[in-house]
Amino acid sequence: MVYKIQHLRKTGIVLMFIILLTVPTASADWSSIAVMTGITGKVVLPGDTVEFPITIEKGHNNSDEAWCSLSIKDKNDGWSAGFYDDGDQISCLTFPENKNSPEEVILRVRPPIDTPNGAYAIWADFKPDDGDTISHEFVVNVDNEAILDLDIYSDVPGLETRPNDPVEFYVTLENDYDHRVTANINVVEKPDEWDVEFLEEDNGKYRITKTSIAANEEQTFIVKVRPCLNATDGTYPIVLNAVLENSRLGVSQQLDLTINRGIEEDKMLSIFPGTKSIELNPGSSEEVVVNLRNMGDRTLNNVELKVQDVSGVTTSVRSFGAIDELEPGESRGIPVEIKARADASPDTKEILMRGVSDEAESEDERVEVSVIKSNSSGFIGIGMVIAALLLLIFIVSKFGRR
Repeated sequence: MVYKIQHLRKTGIVLMFIILLTVPTASADWSSIAVMTGITGKVVLPGDTVEFPITIEKGHNNSDEAWCSLSIKDKNDGWSAGFYDDGDQISCLTFPENKNSPEEVILRVRPPIDTPNGAYAIWADFKPDDGDTISHEFVVNVDNEAILDLDIYSDVPGLETRPNDPVEFYVTLENDYDHRVTANINVVEKPDEWDVEFLEEDNGKYRITKTSIAANEEQTFIVKVRPCLNATDGTYPIVLNAVLENSRLGVSQQLDLTINRGIEEDKMLSIFPGTKSIELNPGSSEEVVVNLRNMGDRTLNNVELKVQDVSGVTTSVRSFGAIDELEPGESRGIPVEIKARADASPDTKEILMRGVSDEAESEDERVEVSVIKSNSSGFIGIGMVIAALLLLIFIVSKFGRR
């Protein structure tokens, strides 16, 4: 009987222990919000940025309003860490009543550039308005041999041109990060007196100094290079860098431009005066229409007509500045007024005309101007003298006898 009682006591103790183990602890599981993280460890270069996606939603009673604060509980000195939503840094999230959709936030971490290799822990706290604080650990593995998730390349990194003739390289910057990045673009090497600028691909007109690229996207821009007029034959490197904003990490691309003075210059721009010769009396003028035509296969920018004045003759181009764009095959007529000065002596002169643009120049065209003195003007002068003498004789004969 004693044995049975002792056995029952032991059995009861075991049952009570099992029951205690199976009862959930409300303080550990209860919270008005729930935090879910799919990735809690990443590899990064020293000085680079790494991001952890985090999903936060309402907890057990998802019909009431809820909120939580977000904070960094523990990190290494000198490290940058914070929470972001749509690019804005945040410290609190609010879930309105009867709204159950989750919120996606980002934990963004950047170790200093001089961080030694190793695994480093970042602890984040999510404190709800009701319930226990939720803590999560994120591990950043710093490795100075890790690959930068930014790439730069050009499908055609080598071109050939003549001195002073501009060329355009197309360069692509590829973002392999799982977040948007901004990169500053600059030239680190080029020949002296050469002009290098970065232009948007869409219009080829607006200059850029930095670019922002979405996650896993790429962006192409134009590198326009104009060598100096006295550049000698040879191959010259142009090196450009794309450096991540707020960082010293970046990628570089070398472009090679070969100068060859023996290249036959393409006649992309041609001019056609409406007439090749005119005759003018001193003081008279005539308008000549000069046609500018794009003979190439690409758009010419800032096209204008240059006219050279000669002694005794003045010219005036009747246009409102340069033509912004001249498409392939397109032509424009530019009126030019040519005037002989009143004191111009009889002579034949040549006026030189040339079409110029940012990309090409035309050959010179000539308009011959002959300044002549009209015979009719001489007869008119003699007639005026005779008329004056006759008037004088009439006056003397009529009033002289009085």
